[in-house]
Amino acid sequence: MKKGFTLTELIGVVIILALIALLAFPPILNAIRETKSEISDASKEILYNAVGLYTSDNSNSLPKTEGNVYCVTIETLIKGEYLPTKVYDSVTGEEISTDNIIEIKVENNNYSYNMNNNCIGVTVDPSDPEEEYYVDNSGANQPLLLNNMIPVKYDGTNWIYADIKKEWYDYDAKEWANVVVLNSGVTKNVGDTITESEIALWYVWIPRYKYQLFNADNGGVVEQEIQIKFETDIVSSGNVTCTDTISGTAATVSEICENAVNGNWYTHPAFTFGNQELTGFWVGKFEVSGSINNITIKPNVASLRNVTLSNYFYSIQNLNNVYSINGDSHMIKNMEWGAIAYLSHSKYGTCTDGTCVEVTVNSNNSYYTGGGTSNAYKTNIAQSTTKNIYGVYDMNGGSWEMVMGNMVNTSSSFYSGSAGFVVAPNSKYYDSYTYNTSGIIHGRGKLGDATKETLKTFGTTSGGWYNDFSVIPNSTNPWFYRGHSKANSGSDAGIFTFSTQNGQASTDHSTRAVLLSN
Repeated sequence: MKKGFTLTELIGVVIILALIALLAFPPILNAIRETKSEISDASKEILYNAVGLYTSDNSNSLPKTEGNVYCVTIETLIKGEYLPTKVYDSVTGEEISTDNIIEIKVENNNYSYNMNNNCIGVTVDPSDPEEEYYVDNSGANQPLLLNNMIPVKYDGTNWIYADIKKEWYDYDAKEWANVVVLNSGVTKNVGDTITESEIALWYVWIPRYKYQLFNADNGGVVEQEIQIKFETDIVSSGNVTCTDTISGTAATVSEICENAVNGNWYTHPAFTFGNQELTGFWVGKFEVSGSINNITIKPNVASLRNVTLSNYFYSIQNLNNVYSINGDSHMIKNMEWGAIAYLSHSKYGTCTDGTCVEVTVNSNNSYYTGGGTSNAYKTNIAQSTTKNIYGVYDMNGGSWEMVMGNMVNTSSSFYSGSAGFVVAPNSKYYDSYTYNTSGIIHGRGKLGDATKETLKTFGTTSGGWYNDFSVIPNSTNPWFYRGHSKANSGSDAGIFTFSTQNGQASTDHSTRAVLLSN
């Protein structure tokens, strides 16, 4: 006989099923929640692109020190206007929570991004007033601090580790931004005094700018203030453009320019480095010193001399590795020299109310940087590009400075001369000029390099501003050198001096280093 379930049995079955449901339901809910909160790969790419812009804009507070980890919420990206106020997943259509966190890791001098709500690291919120970094009122781009760079400010007696949230430079007051890299093993904190003996490298920031053409027609002009306007970020706001036209025949020009008329504005070409546009660059405050295997940049020591141009070139490139700086270290180019010289001859340098004075010569016969031993550079402030302690020294006198400005050979190719290059360096590391047998065909100079534009008399060997020497590379000497050695060359020394050499080592030849973000 067939028998059904009793009421007691049915109640027991219901209770068992309820217990099973209670145990199973939370994991099911969690699985549903996780499915809803999962961000699609397509949306992750959008978020990573936004945080990439964030890291670029906030690089000073997110240094590329190997192993560093930073945590950025979606809310922070929205506050900084890197994302819209509400963010939706492009696949599911679900709103993405603002509490989600993107982890930024520093690996191999670069950033990598990953969604990680358990991120353990440092969060810097650009909308937080406590995290705002000082910017002066000149319009100059904020100095880009690289690994191991320490910002410094002078207190009237000593250099102090500057707090970058407070004033530490002021281009309107001719106080250019200074940073140092310390000797290995030396550590400092904000507010500490830093002595010259603790410094290995010393740089000054040259912000991106445009200048008003004042001698675009290969004529002669007297010394005058160069009109300069700082540019924002990497925007080129000038209306003049120039293109190289380098020839191995006896040509008379090295570039063809459009709109090159006096009064027009030209974004200085030193702020284009190969295919990279720059917000500015760091230049050595002094000529290089130390040894070829241990280059330093510091005051009141003998500059490094008697080295071939190629050895300078490769040794300065190696500074990036020796001091673990996440940048591009290279020997100064002729155009970079021009950018510093022009900034110096503006209201941000030696000019006041339209009246300019020459940078005073470093006449030390022993080639001491800053003009002497001990702390001579503190007394010799007239030798700097700002006539105060914040400028660049040794650009008038000191040693002759080799620069990366090269005249091509008769085949229109890189011309090493006696510099020692086996192969030509990457073209972004030097400025190229057209060939000629004569050293006074000044039209072969370029706009911005402080050669043909800064002449009182065109076509002579001493026609430069302040009667500076003015000879351009020719068939026997394919390289520029600048500044002139006061010890051996007397009154021809000057920041606008240019002459020629073949790249060989010499007892009165030194050079200068430049550093920029890569």
